[in-house]
Amino acid sequence: MPRLKIALAALAAVLLMNACAPAPAPEAADPPLPAATQPAPPTVAPPATATQPALPSATPTGAAESATPAASGGLAVFVLVPNETVVSYAVDETFINENNRLNTSIGKTSQVTGELKVDLANPANIQFSEFTVDLSTLQSDSPRRDNAIRGRWLESASFPLAQFTVTGLPGFPASPQEGQVLKFQMTGDLTVRQTTRPVTWDVSATLNGDRLTGTATAFIMMADWGITPPNIAGILIVKDGVTLKLDFTFQKQS
Repeated sequence: MPRLKIALAALAAVLLMNACAPAPAPEAADPPLPAATQPAPPTVAPPATATQPALPSATPTGAAESATPAASGGLAVFVLVPNETVVSYAVDETFINENNRLNTSIGKTSQVTGELKVDLANPANIQFSEFTVDLSTLQSDSPRRDNAIRGRWLESASFPLAQFTVTGLPGFPASPQEGQVLKFQMTGDLTVRQTTRPVTWDVSATLNGDRLTGTATAFIMMADWGITPPNIAGILIVKDGVTLKLDFTFQKQS
């Protein structure tokens, strides 16, 4: 019995020492193998690192996931609403046969098409389609004037479409906000009767929800497009210089 107690006490002491002491290296208690058979020390990293496949970096993964919506779902398309959009011209004319009465002739049409695409994540990134106006549908307060414009002066019966291609937006704010009145310029190329010339518009626009509304104005000379200002001897003289105006409404497409 004393020998059993001594053995138990020794075993308890060994267990207590193993619990408190640092974990020994694996198989440290085994006697070393002969030099001829002892394996070489491992040269690879610990198993947890060497065998586990590397995970992709969190930053590139997150960037890729956020870039996809911006490139596709973040692009909103706005289309002109014809019945809420008006293109007009204004020219000064003098009626010689009416004691040189001065008058400003105004012609209008809503036959205009166009659209733009806005990156909602970066509203300053705007893409425009070509804007087209049917000049043959311009109407003023005088059918006689309108017929003369279509047949002789503007020749819109033969060249009905005017196209405008946007090339830049000088002064457009870097961080536009909804409800904010935006004032900037819109530059581009205007084609009338097979002649293309640069034009700059002054624009005031506001985005409210799914609607973009505003006004754009420009001043051009008829002679720049090869158009001779109307002059009817003894009756009418038109001063060269045309004020163009676009009152527009764009509607976001669902």
